[in-house]
Amino acid sequence: MPGRVCLLGEHADWAGQYGRHVGYCLVIGTDQGIHATATASDELIVETPLPTPDGRPSGRHRRIRCRLEPADLLAAATDSSEFFRHCAGVAHEVLKRYDVGGIELTIEKMDLPLKKGVSSSAAVCITVARAFDAVYGLNLFPHELMDLAYRGERLTGSQCGRMDQACIFGKTPVLLSFTGPDDVRIEPIFPEGRIEMFIVDLAGDKDTVRILSDLQGAYADNADLRDALGADNETFVRRGCGALVRGDAAQLGEIMTAAQKNFDAKVAPACPDQLASPLLHKILTLESIAEHIHGGKGVGSQGDGTAQLVARSPADRDEAMKKITAAFGDMRCFSLTIHPHLPQT
Repeated sequence: MPGRVCLLGEHADWAGQYGRHVGYCLVIGTDQGIHATATASDELIVETPLPTPDGRPSGRHRRIRCRLEPADLLAAATDSSEFFRHCAGVAHEVLKRYDVGGIELTIEKMDLPLKKGVSSSAAVCITVARAFDAVYGLNLFPHELMDLAYRGERLTGSQCGRMDQACIFGKTPVLLSFTGPDDVRIEPIFPEGRIEMFIVDLAGDKDTVRILSDLQGAYADNADLRDALGADNETFVRRGCGALVRGDAAQLGEIMTAAQKNFDAKVAPACPDQLASPLLHKILTLESIAEHIHGGKGVGSQGDGTAQLVARSPADRDEAMKKITAAFGDMRCFSLTIHPHLPQT
């Protein structure tokens, strides 16, 4: 199960639920993800390797073992100190709806950056939902798995929207449209050409809860914010969707750069301490990589979590990533490839 990168349209999911303007976003799965196996169990058991602070394997593991009692699962899901609270939340939602047992889920490998705006928590939640589906033969539709993951994560107190669970579609880009609290339209996008991108873990600090709280609190009375997440966002997503379908990397990069400029002007002032994003802007304006990229922007809720950039070629991507890691020792780069859709003949 990969993570999710919002190419264009961050914050459109919750903004669209206010009903003032349809929220649109373009998302795609990351090249990195979670690799796990699952078997039936009388309990909820999840085990995962623990990374080092910089995201590398540590050789250590963490485990949860929880009885299949609604009260026990809910207690684990709402315990802010419980590492596996998202898993417990999804298990709680599954058991509310279906007559099933538990699972033993072993996460064998995880190269997805955590807490960097690439929906690692949603990827975990979808993994748990899919594990129940596979072990007990529930034959759930994607939107049903997405809803289990969404409601399970919300049980933990997370303010996630309905964009994150689109990681279930993997490397197929999707257009999401939000018109109400539970009204989400999902459309796959089929690129005609390959686009080389990469994401940069900025090794900075960001408080997603604070960002969401400030923006949602300001939305009703802030015309610039409403325009940015409404009409302006629709324009960028429509143009970006066209560029994506054509496989036009140059135009996609230019649109991302313009969208970031608009975000900085109209959205960031509503949460200035989190969205000033000095590290993000340092990478987006880094002279040494300018010759290798078409443009770029922030990821997810934005802030100094992760940047995404469109490269001019595979060789340019490799060179840009090399220059960034050489200049900023704490930062890590990950490839992100948008593959062309090849029709069957």
